[in-house]
Amino acid sequence: MSETSVGKLIVRHIEELEAALRFVRGSMSQSLGNAVADLIDDRRRALDWDGEVNRDLNEGIWFAPSEWRTANDDEENYDLYVEFEETDCLDGEEAETWIGAFCGFAGAGIRLRLKTNALGQREWKTLLRTETEVIDQLVEGGFLCDPKKGELAALISIEKDKLAEAFADEEFDEALQPVGWAIDRIAKHQATFDQLVSAIRMKR
Repeated sequence: MSETSVGKLIVRHIEELEAALRFVRGSMSQSLGNAVADLIDDRRRALDWDGEVNRDLNEGIWFAPSEWRTANDDEENYDLYVEFEETDCLDGEEAETWIGAFCGFAGAGIRLRLKTNALGQREWKTLLRTETEVIDQLVEGGFLCDPKKGELAALISIEKDKLAEAFADEEFDEALQPVGWAIDRIAKHQATFDQLVSAIRMKR
C-alpha cells in the first residue's frame, strides 16, 4: 500500500485511531503497569531483594540482591542491578505504546537487563567481552549477551493472544508468566552473577 493510500485511510478513520491511542496510553497502560508491578514486587519481596517498582511503566522498575549494592556508597548505587525495559523496533525507534512493546510490534519487545553503576559503558563492554567463562555460563543459561552494545539481558516473550484475553478478563497472571520466569532465571543463576559482581569490583 502506498503512503498516499495509507494517509487517505488514516484520515478517514482518524477518530477511531485517536480514541484507540488515548485508550491504550490511558487505562490499558495503567492496567498493564499495575499487573506488572504486582508480579515483580511479589517476586522481589519473596527473594528479599532491594528495588523500586513503579506502577507507571514509564517511571521505571529495578531490583537487585542487597549483596550487589556498592560498598561505602551514600547513593543508591549497585555494582549490578536488573532493570525492566522495552527494546526498540527494527527501525531503531521505540514502539508508540507499552502494549505495542509487549506484543512485539515491528520487532520491539521487553526484557530484564543487567546494568551497573560501578563502571562506565566502555569498561562494561570490555568486561562482557573478557569475562568469557562467566558470560558463557550465562549464555548457556538462556541470557542474551552482546558486548558490542554492552547488553546482558533476559529476554521476555509475551503471547499476544494471552495478553488480549488478559485485558478481556482483567486477569493478567497467565499472560505475564514469562516476566516471572525471567526473574526466576536470574535468581537461579545468582551465583554466576555474583562472579560477575566480583569481576566488576576488581575493576573499580
